[in-house]
Amino acid sequence: MRKKKTRYLTRLLVTLFLGANVCTVLLMWLTVCSTFISPSLYPSLTLPGLAFPIFVFVDILFIFFWMIFHIRLVWVPIAGLAVVGAYALDYCPVHIGDEASLDSTVCVVTYNVGHTYTDEDRLEVVRFIREQSADIVCFQEINGQLMNLKEFTQTADSMGYHRVVGYAKYILTRFPVMGDTLNVTYPTKKGNRSMACWIDCMGDSVLVVSNHLESNHLSDSDKTEYKGMILEPERQRMEQSGKLLAGKLKSAASYRGAQADTLCALIDRNAGKSMIFCGDFNDTPISYTYQRLTRKLDCAFRQAGNGHGFTYRQSGIFVRIDHIFISPDWECRKCYTETSVGASDHFPVVAYLRKKRR
Repeated sequence: MRKKKTRYLTRLLVTLFLGANVCTVLLMWLTVCSTFISPSLYPSLTLPGLAFPIFVFVDILFIFFWMIFHIRLVWVPIAGLAVVGAYALDYCPVHIGDEASLDSTVCVVTYNVGHTYTDEDRLEVVRFIREQSADIVCFQEINGQLMNLKEFTQTADSMGYHRVVGYAKYILTRFPVMGDTLNVTYPTKKGNRSMACWIDCMGDSVLVVSNHLESNHLSDSDKTEYKGMILEPERQRMEQSGKLLAGKLKSAASYRGAQADTLCALIDRNAGKSMIFCGDFNDTPISYTYQRLTRKLDCAFRQAGNGHGFTYRQSGIFVRIDHIFISPDWECRKCYTETSVGASDHFPVVAYLRKKRR
């Protein structure tokens, strides 16, 4: 009798854990499916993507759980993860091997410097530019205090940079600039836009675009509330704060969906030409924006980066929302987030690109 009860209890627990595992897999798949639907149409479907790393982590835990307690069911979490494996690597790529050769590469940096409020912060940006000695630097949310800083202009001049100035955007390039600056406009709530220019890169014309897509517009109090929801998940607080935060996230995602479509139209108009798209896209790799763009361009960090590569780490929020996208004629040899520079609330992303042999 006792053995029957034990077997029954074991079957019940296995069934419950199997059900939890299947639900985790389905939710993980749902987050990936949501990236195919424009948030301009269904903004609520953007929210599940934020939980993708949580579902992946839980699914991996189930692999170890079944290996220990019921090996015959280990295929469930493995199969679930295999279906979305490419997306997991978008989120956290892994590249193991020898250090790639950086000979004949073009160093590209994208950096949102919007929160460089003090002279010390601005001088840290100048030191980074001087030490990095990149070939192309795309700034977002740059202000006049940094652009007009004597040390900044002197550094740009001494390093032979050409300057391209746009609305809250700034491009430094060692390569000659061809033609006028192109401002890319799209639907926006806070005056966001992208700036583009053509450069002569070793005899080839390259379209360089500096982007700053719609922010989620979370105030410091919103971020504090978000952190409080994580640390103190009291039901009433979660319901009230959750509705407010979800509303802001959905509104911003709806704008970014339309903005991503505009950028893709720009890519289509220049199909077959060399392109580098940099900036603060305010979306993670599991989003409509990122996945829409990577169907046309390649992500430098996905090609040659390692780990999560978080570019924004403030108020308990850890995400990679700054990206460098490249046309198929480029290959990325090395890409990383430079976390030693703390002047802004964003970290710069550095990529070493090489032209593919024709």
